[in-house]
Amino acid sequence: MGTARNLLFLSAVIAFGCSDPSGNATEVPGTASLKQVVAVTSGPAELLAAAAVGQARVERAAPSGAALDRWRPDDGALDAMVSARRVLVLGDEAEPWLQRAGLPPSRTVRLEAAVQGEVWIEVGSFTHTHGGGESHTHGGVVAETWTDPDLLRAMARRSDVQLRSALEGGGAAPPPGGLDGRIDAYAAELTALAAALDGRALIATHHGMEYLCRWAGIRLEVTELELDGSGAPPNDAAVRELAELAGQEGAHAGVLVWPGWLDPTFAEMAQQELGLRSVDFDLGSTLSDRDTLTRLTQSAARLRAAIAPE
Repeated sequence: MGTARNLLFLSAVIAFGCSDPSGNATEVPGTASLKQVVAVTSGPAELLAAAAVGQARVERAAPSGAALDRWRPDDGALDAMVSARRVLVLGDEAEPWLQRAGLPPSRTVRLEAAVQGEVWIEVGSFTHTHGGGESHTHGGVVAETWTDPDLLRAMARRSDVQLRSALEGGGAAPPPGGLDGRIDAYAAELTALAAALDGRALIATHHGMEYLCRWAGIRLEVTELELDGSGAPPNDAAVRELAELAGQEGAHAGVLVWPGWLDPTFAEMAQQELGLRSVDFDLGSTLSDRDTLTRLTQSAARLRAAIAPE
């Protein structure tokens, strides 16, 4: 870590202060100069911060489209977080950079605290290869908890309480039924999607849809192709599993759902050889010109239309 990064980290420790056992922030002298904003690095955090204190008081510390699992804060991003009255983050599972950033807790609001331990979904470890390359292992906790309407509401309640009281002036009051009404609309789309599936399974390329499918009672079959545009071959075992799933006529909806980046070359192969139409599903994890809830609701509607065209 360079000298500039060390100085920023030291400033963070001083500016963020300490936490008391109750979880309330303990302010320290000099914090009056902090910007009256909430710094965010993800789409869900921006959505909830804006609902709590207004979009004008939300500042992005990460670039638009930066992948949560690969992005790491540079000096500018650290400075934005150090200078903010609060930082709203998803937590270690969704944002691995947090484990090394060392942000003191008194000014960092973690949305993962709104998720009870037994609610988290874990996936088993498995070892595989790509095109005859070296074997490697994956597994762990699925991070995309915000895709569950009930968990998103719990996160919204936590961020509203934690952020509104922290900023001077508290921020503008949200419109009656604003975020709740939009979550209701998203939940309705998920319910309609489940009805369109009529007991058939969805086949997806990774586990990001686990929470929304659990909420809606949708059966999800996941095959970890691990295609990210790098040109590397897919996971060999996942391709075999996908072919087996595709062959179970009537058991699935005939689509391959990509919760994230869609590989057009593999999508064409899946259509021609396996009869699976590819549909992208934006989980809303990154910062974008459209907020997370808009992207989730539109994705659910697009997937439903692909399964049951009107």
